[in-house]
Amino acid sequence: MKMLSVLILAATALGQAQASVPLGGNRKGADGNYDLYGCMLTNDYYVVNFSAYQLDPNQAKDDKSIPQAECVDLPRVGKTQISVDLLDLDVRKKPVGLKILREDGQVIAEVPMAVVKQGVLTASVDFKTAGKYQAVLSVQDSDLHTPPETSALHMPLTVAMAPPPSAANAGSAKGLGVVFGVLGLCLALAAYYIPRLLKPRTDGSPS
Repeated sequence: MKMLSVLILAATALGQAQASVPLGGNRKGADGNYDLYGCMLTNDYYVVNFSAYQLDPNQAKDDKSIPQAECVDLPRVGKTQISVDLLDLDVRKKPVGLKILREDGQVIAEVPMAVVKQGVLTASVDFKTAGKYQAVLSVQDSDLHTPPETSALHMPLTVAMAPPPSAANAGSAKGLGVVFGVLGLCLALAAYYIPRLLKPRTDGSPS
């Protein structure tokens, strides 16, 4: 009975461990915020929805489906359409500009300062090489009494770089470790108790 109780407890723990193993889900953007249209990015001054669109080279030329919106981790080099949606309504009444910079600070694409009444800035960028880039949104905001360089929203980008292991993958590995650990415990308990239960008693007491 003692062994049976221990095994039931171990089986319960095993069931809980299996339930805790992540089974996947939607991709997440910056700061873990998932969005069907890219991802939301903020600083102390502004909030935008960032999205990037890249054509899949394996996609058929006659396929007219819309490319999937990417967040700040772009899967491949090449021509990319970047879209920045200004979510602050008052910013749509002020001059804004957008620059795409390489890691060394060189500007590879730029949208000049202008009032964007529709609230969406777009830029066509040709990423020649894999690496780190950034998109910088600047606003001439007289209400803040702050230079545009200070209030600018910096959006780090990676292009054709393998992303670091996600929290979901780490959780999966941890969950699987628990599963195998509990299985090992069950085998150890079985190996210890079963031979003792099957061993004939020598004290004359009834079995």
